[in-house]
Amino acid sequence: MPLLRTVLLGVLLWWMPMEASAWNWRTRISLSLHEQPLSAACRIMEKEYGIRFSYSSDIVNMSRRVSINARDMPLRRVLELLLTENGIEYKRIGGQLVLTVRQRKERTLSGYVEDALTGEKLIGATVFIPLLQVGAVTNQYGYFSLTAARDTMTLAVSYIGYQLQQIPLKDKENRVLNIRLHPTNTLQEVEVTDSLPKLQDQTQMSKVNVSVAQARAMPRVLGEADVMKLIQAMPGVSGGMEGTSTLHVRGGSPDQNLILLDGMPVYNASHVLGIFSVFNPDAIKNVDLYKGAFPARYGGRLSSVVDISMKDGNMQHWAGETSLGLLAMKVMTEGPIKKNKTSVIASFRRTYADLLMTDVAKKELELGEKGEFLAYFFDANFKINHIFSPRDRIYASVYGGQDQMEMRRDMVFDTLNGYAKRYHENIDFKLGWGNQAYSLRWNHIFHPRLFANTTAHYSQFSFNTDYRYKYQALDTPQVRESDDMAGRYYSRVHNAGLKVDFDYRPDPRNVVRFGGQATWHKFEPGIMRFNNKSDEQQLTDTSYNTDTHNGVELAVYLEDDWKLSDSMHLNLGVHISAFLTDGRGYTAVQPRLGFRYMLPHKWALKLSYTMMTQYIHLLTNNATYLPTDLWVAATEKVPPMHSVQLAGGLARTSNDERYEFSAEAYYKSMRNVIEYTEMDQQFSSATRSWEEQVVVGNGWSYGAEFLLQKKKGSFKGWVGYTLAWAQRAFPGVNNGSVFPYKYDRRHELEVVLSKRLGKRWELSGQWQYSSGLPMSLPAGAYEQITDPSPHLPPGTEGPGEVDVTGRRYGLRMQDVHRLDIGATHTKERNGIRYILTLSLYNVYNRKNPFFYYYKRNETGERRELTMLSILPILPSISYGIKF
Repeated sequence: MPLLRTVLLGVLLWWMPMEASAWNWRTRISLSLHEQPLSAACRIMEKEYGIRFSYSSDIVNMSRRVSINARDMPLRRVLELLLTENGIEYKRIGGQLVLTVRQRKERTLSGYVEDALTGEKLIGATVFIPLLQVGAVTNQYGYFSLTAARDTMTLAVSYIGYQLQQIPLKDKENRVLNIRLHPTNTLQEVEVTDSLPKLQDQTQMSKVNVSVAQARAMPRVLGEADVMKLIQAMPGVSGGMEGTSTLHVRGGSPDQNLILLDGMPVYNASHVLGIFSVFNPDAIKNVDLYKGAFPARYGGRLSSVVDISMKDGNMQHWAGETSLGLLAMKVMTEGPIKKNKTSVIASFRRTYADLLMTDVAKKELELGEKGEFLAYFFDANFKINHIFSPRDRIYASVYGGQDQMEMRRDMVFDTLNGYAKRYHENIDFKLGWGNQAYSLRWNHIFHPRLFANTTAHYSQFSFNTDYRYKYQALDTPQVRESDDMAGRYYSRVHNAGLKVDFDYRPDPRNVVRFGGQATWHKFEPGIMRFNNKSDEQQLTDTSYNTDTHNGVELAVYLEDDWKLSDSMHLNLGVHISAFLTDGRGYTAVQPRLGFRYMLPHKWALKLSYTMMTQYIHLLTNNATYLPTDLWVAATEKVPPMHSVQLAGGLARTSNDERYEFSAEAYYKSMRNVIEYTEMDQQFSSATRSWEEQVVVGNGWSYGAEFLLQKKKGSFKGWVGYTLAWAQRAFPGVNNGSVFPYKYDRRHELEVVLSKRLGKRWELSGQWQYSSGLPMSLPAGAYEQITDPSPHLPPGTEGPGEVDVTGRRYGLRMQDVHRLDIGATHTKERNGIRYILTLSLYNVYNRKNPFFYYYKRNETGERRELTMLSILPILPSISYGIKF
C-alpha cells in the first residue's frame, strides 16, 4: 500500500505542472509582428504559450505575411485575426490546434476601369480587396476579373494620377462593374502610366512602361516630342547613329524588334532619315517595351517588343489639341459620335519646312528657274470604337505615313569639264518611303473570368526611287547628241493576319493566357527597272530581281502567371510556330520561363529563360543612311533566326513607392543572323539574287543593366547605366574571326530629370554618354594605272587609288555625349489649355560623329580621315492649344 501511494503521488506531481501550463480559449496573448510569415506567429505562440499547431503545408498557406499588435489579448481573438481573416479554420483536438482551409463561397467581380472625364480605358489600374490582400490589374483593354469570397465588403481601385476609389459591395453575387476614376489634377498632364504593382511584386522582368506624359515633358528635337527617343534612354537600348530613332536592344539589329500599333506590325518606325519616329504622341495612350523575358503571347522577333496602344477617343465630350513647332504642325481631335456608346479620334501631322526651304534649295543645288525641290513627311491616325453591349466592343484603327523627297533640275550649261560645250540637262529624282496599317479588333466577354480579343490586321511598308536623266547637246545641230535614261528601284513588304487572344482568370493566383494567329506575308525585295534610249538607237528596257515571295506564319501559345505563394511566383509558357514558304516549312517550339522569389527586406530575385524564332530577315545597306533595307523571307540557304536569352536580376520598390531600383544581367546567343559579304552595298546589288550576297553566321550579346528611378513627386527622373558586349561571326568574313557588331557600345549612361515648378512650369534635362561605335576603315591602298583611257572624255581623271580592306569593325568612332534641356509652360483659361515648350538640343554644341570618310587634303597629296557631324546646338520652340 505504501508503494501504491508513492506511485500515485508521483503521477500527481508530474501531471500538475502540465495542467498548470495548459492553455485555454481565455489564455491572454501578447504578440507583435509586422509583415512576417504566418508560420512565424505559430512558432512564437508554441514557444511562449505551449500552443501546438498541426497542419499540412500543401493545404494551408503558412507563408502568407501577416501583421498583428496584440497586448494581453484573449487567444480566440488572436486566432481570429491571424487565421479566420485569412480563410483558415482551426479546431482543438487534444492539446493541439489543427488547421485547415475554410471552404468559402466565391464570386467574381469583373468589368472595366476608365477615366471619368473622357471614358478612356485605363491600362494597368489596380483593383484590390484590402481585407483579403488579393487583387488584379486591368489588361490592355482596361478589363479586370477578380474572384474572391462572397463576403467581400470593400473594393479599392487605384491608378497613378487619379483619386483612389473605395467601392462598398453589400450583396454577395457576381458583379459587373464599370469603374470611373477622377484625375487628381486636371491642369497638369494626367499621368496614365506607372500604375502597375510594385516592381518586386511583378514576375515580369526586362519590361519598361514608357510614360507618354514624360515624353511630352522631355527636351525635343526641333519641337517634336518622341516616345521612341524616351525608349532609347532606357538601359539596354541603343539608338544607333547620332540623332536617329532606331532601336538596338541588347545587341540586336533593328529588324529584330516587333513594333505593334494597336496590334498592327510597323516595319519602319522612322521619319526624316531616322531623326523622328512615326508615332504621334498626341494619339498614344500606352507604350510597353520588352527587352527580354518575353511573354508567350509574343513571337516572331528576337530582341524586343514595343507594344503601343492608341487612345480610344473621348466618350463624354468633344476635345482636341493642335501645336506648331519649327519643323511640323499637328492637330488631333476626339469625341463621341454617340455619348457613352461610340467615339472617334483622328490626328494628322505634317512638316512644312519644304514650303520655307524651296527657294534656298533651288539656289544651293543649282536647280534652275524651272527646277523644283520638295521634302516633307506626314502621318495620320484614325480610330473608332463602339460598344455593342456590356460584353461586346469593337475597335477599328488606321495608320498612314509617308516621307517624300523630290528634286528636278532644268538648266542650260555652257561648259563641260572645263571645255566649251552648250547643252541642256534635265534631271528628275523622287525618293519616298512609308507605312500603311489597318486593324479591326473585337472584344468579347464569354464569362466574367474569360475575356477574348480577336484582331484582323493588314500592314505594308514600301520604298521607291524614281529617276530620269535627259541630255541634249545644243551646239551640234548637224549631229543628234542626246541621252535619255530612266530607272526605278523599289521594295515592298505586305502582311495580313488574324489573331485570337484569351485572358482567363480562374482565381487570384492564376492568370492564364492562350491563343493563336495566322499571318500571310508577301515580299517584293529590291526590284530594279532600267530604261535607256539614246541617239545610237540602243533601246534597253530591263527589270532585275522581279521575283516575289509569299509566306504563311502560324502560331499558338499558352502561358500561366502563377502565384505559388506570397514569396514565389512563376510565369510558365510556350510559343509554337510554323512558317510555310515556297514549298518549304519550318517549325519552332519556344519555351518561356519567368521566376520571382521574394528575399528579405522586400528585394525580389528574378530569373528568366526565353527562346525566340524569327522567320524574316532585313538586308541592311551599309553604304547609305536611307531606308533602302530589304525585307526578305527565310529560305533554304538563309534559314530562320533563333535566339536563347538568359537573364537574372534584383528589383525593389521603396516603402513609399517613390523609388524603384533594378539590376539585370543577361546573355543572348543568336543563330542564322546574316551579313553582306561585301563591306559596302550599292543599289546595283539589287540586280543579283540577295541570297548570293549574304553570309549566315552567329551572334552573341551579354551585359548588365542598372536603373534607378524616382517615380512620384514634383521631381522625377532616372539614372540608367549599361555595360554590354555584342559580337558576330561569319564564315569567310573577317577571316572567320569574331568581330564587334556595328552597333556594339561598351558603356552607356543616361540621366533623365524633370522638375515641376508650381502648377504651370516644368523643367527637364537629359544627359547621355556612350562609347564610340565600331567602324571599318581601309588598312591601305595602292595606285591603279594612271594613264586615262583614250575612250574617256577629255578632262576625266583616271581610276586613282584602290583601298585594301582592313579588319571588319576593328576601329572605334569617338565617344558620344550630349546635354539637352527643356521647359514647358502650361496655362488654362476658360477651359482652354495653352502650352509653350522651349528646348535646347546639344547645349554645349558637342560634335558627335554621324559617319567618317576619307577626303583629299588641300594639296591633293594624301587622303585625310574626316568626321561628319550633322546635329549641332539646336534651339526649338513649339506652341500648342488643348481644348
